Amino acid sequence: MNYKNKILLRKQYIDKKMTTYQIAEICNCDPTAICNWLRKYNIPIRSRGEACHLANGNHCNLSQKAKEWIDGELMGDGSLRLRSKYSAEFNYTSKYLEYINYVSNTLRSFGIKQSGKIRKYYYKEMDCYTYHYHSLCYVDLLPIRKRWYPNNKKIIPRDLKLTPLLLRQEYLGDGSLHHYKKSRPAIELFTNGFLTDGVKWLIGELSKLGFKSTRQPSRNSIHISTYSTKDFLSYIGECPVECYQYKWNY
Repeated sequence: MNYKNKILLRKQYIDKKMTTYQIAEICNCDPTAICNWLRKYNIPIRSRGEACHLANGNHCNLSQKAKEWIDGELMGDGSLRLRSKYSAEFNYTSKYLEYINYVSNTLRSFGIKQSGKIRKYYYKEMDCYTYHYHSLCYVDLLPIRKRWYPNNKKIIPRDLKLTPLLLRQEYLGDGSLHHYKKSRPAIELFTNGFLTDGVKWLIGELSKLGFKSTRQPSRNSIHISTYSTKDFLSYIGECPVECYQYKWNY
């Protein structure tokens, strides 16, 4: 490659996102020479942060199943955190070490690796220990982060398609099976962290699936009727972990 050729230089640097070091290695020259020719042709040179990201950024090819699973966890206690403007990391906290290990193993199967070790903290308010998971930062998690946090506040994206997997993960994280003395069990989904209009939209989507549900105004949560609870549990399938099996004990 002739790095003094403007068209070829732009193609490698802008279109293919190659670094000045990579281009210099191909052309058998010094990276400084590449930078000088970029300036000469008025090709914008990347910031140090973007250059480091392109050189060291993590990538994964998320399947449809992976995206549904992540969306379901984000409906519950999962979160995506920005470490830079180029990528995001997945975070999860639980009082069950079994569930944290399940989260870590599932994400690893999707190509998302754990960052460091699972951390353990004492949660004074609940008088229990909690376990914290963090993934490495991935470019592929950034579009999901932007869907769920358009103004840095978590919302329910309107392009969500409710599936058994998505609803199972939401139920695991933020669902509860209430048993009553004189009636059949009912389910509550704790959606109180979301805006009211998002919760109402979600109720409409649940109704399309045939699940009778209403919003509980005092807590902004979703109550799934006793008439639909058994069907809901059948729809989402079996519990994948022992620690939350009690939520399936109809």
